Amino acid sequence: MDPIGSGNELEYMRPQLASTPISQSAEDSHWYYGVLLDAVATLAGAGGKQLLRAAAVTGNAYLYPLGLFLTAVIDPAFDLAAYSYTAQSIIAACAGLVIVWNVLLAPFTLGEELTAARIWGAVLICAGTVGVGIFGNHEEVDRTSEEYIELFLRPTACAYYIAFSFWVIVSCRTYCHAPHSVAGSFCLCALAGSMAGNSFSTKAAVEMAEEPLFYIEPTFYVAASISLVNAVLSLYLLAVSLQGYEALYMITVYQGFFVISGAISGNFVMNEKEGQSWYDLASYSAGICVVLCGLLVLLRGELSPAASSKRAERLKQTMV
Repeated sequence: MDPIGSGNELEYMRPQLASTPISQSAEDSHWYYGVLLDAVATLAGAGGKQLLRAAAVTGNAYLYPLGLFLTAVIDPAFDLAAYSYTAQSIIAACAGLVIVWNVLLAPFTLGEELTAARIWGAVLICAGTVGVGIFGNHEEVDRTSEEYIELFLRPTACAYYIAFSFWVIVSCRTYCHAPHSVAGSFCLCALAGSMAGNSFSTKAAVEMAEEPLFYIEPTFYVAASISLVNAVLSLYLLAVSLQGYEALYMITVYQGFFVISGAISGNFVMNEKEGQSWYDLASYSAGICVVLCGLLVLLRGELSPAASSKRAERLKQTMV
């Protein structure tokens, strides 16, 4: 038997230490800095999306680049800075602030009506988002490009790609069949949020960029290209959705599917469910179900006869 502290024992312990996940949480004394930074990020994101709606309503094309700048530049910049101070679970929960800002501002900035269905839909989606942030996996694992290739080629990851492709086909067919209907616009905006929520390629590209000689790795360029295409297409689809329907409806749908897509892809593609207890997984799934309930409440409210008649009246006023 080797004595305590021998080289053999250290060799035995080294693989265990190397496989231990590295938690990247911030200091507790500075957590509120992260919350404030993410509040600015979500405010910029909500404001940018409302500017896209204002551009569609007023016909002012100059509002489009300003909205895209707030959504695609300012929002991500402050969001990344927030991670330096606050745990990932808190940042994930703060994502629901986009819906809060939208509900608070849209009646004043865009003159949109805050109906009961929109209020309850936003409340349920925010509550579900908080649940997803609290009970999700908060550990951060550093991976190499080779490890990411293995991760993304796992059977569960491939099953997610197939399921997501089916969702893309269904959404596109529904929209093409009735592009101006509530269901068609809902599917288009839901697809935009789903694409934006697939951030696993972005995470992979960021971590690969930290490796020496990452610029000679083809995997880095593949991941970065997928992230760029997802970001551009999701914003374009959101802008198209906002041309026909109000921000209080579309932005809530977008953010709701953003949370759902990010939660599902994180567990099936990034394998974040590994090591989680049954209680955490059940609570995490319950949070996703609450988000889905909020989206259902919102959709039923927009399909109601009262909402349909109001949309028809607004369309007549626009044509006059």
